[in-house]
Amino acid sequence: MPAKRFKFTERDSELLVDLYKHRFLTARQVQRLHFPSKQTAYRRMRLLQAARYVASFTVANIDEAIFMVSPTGLQVVAEALGVDREQLKWSETKAKPRDYYFMRHFLSINDFRITLKLACESADIRLLGFIPDYYGEKSERGVITKYIRDVICDVSADRREVSHTPDGVFALERDGKQALFFLEIDRGTEVISDPSKGLSKALTFYAEYLLSGKYQRYASDFSVGAFKGFRTLFVTSSSDRIEHIRSAASALPVSEKAKQFCWLTTFDQVDSKGLLQPIWKSSLLSDHASYSLLGKR
Repeated sequence: MPAKRFKFTERDSELLVDLYKHRFLTARQVQRLHFPSKQTAYRRMRLLQAARYVASFTVANIDEAIFMVSPTGLQVVAEALGVDREQLKWSETKAKPRDYYFMRHFLSINDFRITLKLACESADIRLLGFIPDYYGEKSERGVITKYIRDVICDVSADRREVSHTPDGVFALERDGKQALFFLEIDRGTEVISDPSKGLSKALTFYAEYLLSGKYQRYASDFSVGAFKGFRTLFVTSSSDRIEHIRSAASALPVSEKAKQFCWLTTFDQVDSKGLLQPIWKSSLLSDHASYSLLGKR
């Protein structure tokens, strides 16, 4: 009996667009977006790979194959999005990173993005967009600058400039009201005690960023008039680490209001309860309330 001929479907096209937007996905992540089971997802990804629409690679200590769009698949993505292939800003030089820590962090960001997308679809919430940290713009000299990297002055340290790139930026809309969020995935490896680097540096950046109003640059990206403020969402490894981060945030030399810019939770809480539930704690130590992305409990 002759082999069954591969038939490219509309779902395959949608899958390739999602793969392009997320850059790298495991079969488990593809399944969450498009298939009823991981086995079905893996089987389809292997067929797409055999047909040269996707490519895969492995990274040491990560027990799943990681998939990416191939040059053939990229043409499908361009047609689906109605743009020229060159506009997709994809390069083979970005492909197949082998560093475990980078890839595990990257996949954790994509886990959050997928959870966010599915949560919004099941609730009366509109996801206005998600800008990942790796999105960049090329200068006339060919240098790539991360689009969401920004610089702010630390007014407590002789106007020292503090630069930072979030793991992601997204906006939600509900009942005609919009909210801006920054994402930080913390796997417990960043130092907290040193104010010149790691998490303390990021906390300083966000506190001053909130006071400066520079975050309004994202209003045009998400097609809104203006944001009233923002929240930075830290997803971290443990409750103990949350308290250490809260202590560092509360020690910042800024107003009490600015110290509430950050909400924190753990990976376990997101996985077991869902990120729209009241699983978030404020970075202000005196604030004992629990929050959801929809408001206070």
